Amino acid sequence: MTGTISWLQFRVGDQLHALDAAPVRQILRSPKLLALPLAQRHPHCAGLMAWQGRPLLVLDLGACLLRRPSLSRGDARFLVWSQAQQAGVLAVDDVGGLLRLSATTLTRHWAPVQPGLRPPWNAIRGLLHAGAPSLVEPSIPQAPWAEPIAVFDVAALWHACWNAGGAQP
Repeated sequence: MTGTISWLQFRVGDQLHALDAAPVRQILRSPKLLALPLAQRHPHCAGLMAWQGRPLLVLDLGACLLRRPSLSRGDARFLVWSQAQQAGVLAVDDVGGLLRLSATTLTRHWAPVQPGLRPPWNAIRGLLHAGAPSLVEPSIPQAPWAEPIAVFDVAALWHACWNAGGAQP
């Protein structure tokens, strides 16, 4: 690993998580959502949102990860992501700052996840642990984290939530 790696922090319930910041194109509050008949059958789908002339499915991470909708709070944030030919929207409870870690620091604070986790947790790339104030971007005032942070692959998380929700009756 070389250079600096950036992850966007987000909250779902009381849990702090992160995902690679590069695919995140925009963070929105209260976008207009179109309810779909499919959304009524899919427990994680909050509806459809137009973004740059493209319809994107919105998945609720609270419903997917905690079985408690993030949208029920009324002040959810919407992370629009795009990677290669894929794109989608993830609704989360809140968005925090960026974690910018050097390769050297990351080596000391990264724990890879072993295969075998069930969806959607199989989208975790690794855990960041034992944070120190020097790990957080200096321009964002924030306390160091005390518990491990699950770092997700955004596309894998979106697909895992979609597939997990679709498997339910």
